[in-house]
Amino acid sequence: MRLSVIDFLRGYSIFTIVLFHLLGSFELPDVLSNAINFGGAGVHVFVLCSGFGLCLSQLNKPLSCVQFLKKRFLKVYIPYILVIFLSALIPFIYTNGDKLMAVLSHVFLFRMFNEHFMNSFGSHFWFVSMILQFYIVFPLLFGIVNKCKLGGGVISALLISLGWATFVGLMGKSDLRIWNSFFLQYLWEFVLGMVLAIKYFQNQSFMKIPPIKYLIVFAIVGISLVGITGIKGGVWKLYNDIPSLVGYLSFALLIYSFGIKWINEFFTYTNKFSYEWYLIHILIFCCVFHFTKTILPSYISGSLALILSYVFAIIYHQLLKKLYNKI
Repeated sequence: MRLSVIDFLRGYSIFTIVLFHLLGSFELPDVLSNAINFGGAGVHVFVLCSGFGLCLSQLNKPLSCVQFLKKRFLKVYIPYILVIFLSALIPFIYTNGDKLMAVLSHVFLFRMFNEHFMNSFGSHFWFVSMILQFYIVFPLLFGIVNKCKLGGGVISALLISLGWATFVGLMGKSDLRIWNSFFLQYLWEFVLGMVLAIKYFQNQSFMKIPPIKYLIVFAIVGISLVGITGIKGGVWKLYNDIPSLVGYLSFALLIYSFGIKWINEFFTYTNKFSYEWYLIHILIFCCVFHFTKTILPSYISGSLALILSYVFAIIYHQLLKKLYNKI
């Protein structure tokens, strides 16, 4: 019951996220710097697809709470911690204080509640903390969403997310990652993915992509609203998740709808190791830039970093597959 469009969206979103992180390491004009931030909006689609995939898997093959957490531990926690251990062995990756405590904050997951260690070994690891929070609450969340009215579930989750964003803003914590990236901030997107999975499970013909003319309108409106909230900054950015998801998702579906075979196949293939690429790309970027910054032009270093991160992600994915088979 896999959907090719879901695989495409995951692959596309991880590609734009990695590209966003790469371009963010260069000095760019303000206009271009603001434009590439849209690539980071891929995280919203990734959250939605995660909710969809987990829920559909649970509907097809129900797992107990213990079985679910065990499976997620193997698939998510182990690859993540292995990258942390590898990063800790490289002297120039983390130079901000107690490295041992930083490693332990990842191993025992208390970094998700400690701003000092939140960005240790890579600022992108905030996403792993957030998705692990979702895994912890998923068995309970699945039971609630599966029993309530689907529209009501999404509305309730949206109100909770907006309430959390308002609370964070009022507390003056909008710039702190442990607050603005807590799982409640993204609850509505995750639940929306779950609801779509339930509807698709009940009726596979339900999942239809809107016509191109509507996707263009949604993309323009969503991207415009994101730009406005970005210009205003501050607490306004806490409320840009809805237009960000609408604009980014519409644009991604627009590309998919064009039906260009090699593009769709590339992003669908990338989905196979999207998580591994997300985990390892900052580590590869740091290593490439460290060793080439004085001998290669920045655009060549950047291109090399992107290609190597992609290749190493494939290798890491294959190594993990062999590890899982042995386990």
